[in-house]
Amino acid sequence: MGRTAALVVAALAVGCGSDLVSPRAPGGEATEPSRPGATVERGVAVRSLHAVLGVPVDADESDDVLLDETDFLVSYNPRLRGPNWVEWRLTMADLGHVRRRNAFHADEGLPAGLYRVTTHDYSHSTYDRGHLCPFGDRNGSPEAALQTFLMTNMEPQLHELNAGPWEKLEEYERTEVHRRDSVLYIVAGGVFDRDPPRIGHDVAVPRASFKIIVLLAAGEGAAQVNDATRTLAVEMPNEEGVGRRRWQDFVTSIDRVEADTGYDFLNAVPAGVQAVLEARAPDEL
Repeated sequence: MGRTAALVVAALAVGCGSDLVSPRAPGGEATEPSRPGATVERGVAVRSLHAVLGVPVDADESDDVLLDETDFLVSYNPRLRGPNWVEWRLTMADLGHVRRRNAFHADEGLPAGLYRVTTHDYSHSTYDRGHLCPFGDRNGSPEAALQTFLMTNMEPQLHELNAGPWEKLEEYERTEVHRRDSVLYIVAGGVFDRDPPRIGHDVAVPRASFKIIVLLAAGEGAAQVNDATRTLAVEMPNEEGVGRRRWQDFVTSIDRVEADTGYDFLNAVPAGVQAVLEARAPDEL
């Protein structure tokens, strides 16, 4: 596959004055080089339509290898051998009727020296290759759909989570985009214990999967986010029995997700508005 995505290696560039590799715009053309600190206080300013509300950052930048996959952004963690989070924008234009083809494949865009997880790392485990940015959010074109099968977009999920409340929430998101003709900004990832269980070649298994969703109108960005902006946050346990529950059972606050992951989300939103949105826990968009 011809790789059009560029990568941004935060750990090598932050604090050393080096230019980061330019991410690519939606049409594939390179933008100006991103530089650390331009948008996010302790992170990387990525010129991407997916990062309108900010790039999630935590206290340890050494385990965030940022990959601009064109159709979504990934923070890859070499120690976990999986994503910290994946961030993407969802609109009506992203939805279509491309037939699903389970073409899971290693991410050859990772920097040299980092292990490339393959589908075989999940063999003989009890876990699915759980999409963070789902195929259904990118089935408007074959190229975008194929990108969702990168292994850097996967985390180990029990089948009853992956095919249960996690999938039902994905369907709800797409229904809302159709119903409102709106734009969703989404970030999803895992919540990990200090010493998580491992599968395959040391791929870490999260104890829970989280997702944060912000609903905006077309053309709106961080400056238009206000106290009335619709948001949703969930944290679903990766444990037996989860498949018998509804996704609504796992609604929480963005503050709770931040406490459990250590990441600061929505950091491009004005601080006062951010505090209001992150403290609440609405049960729908």
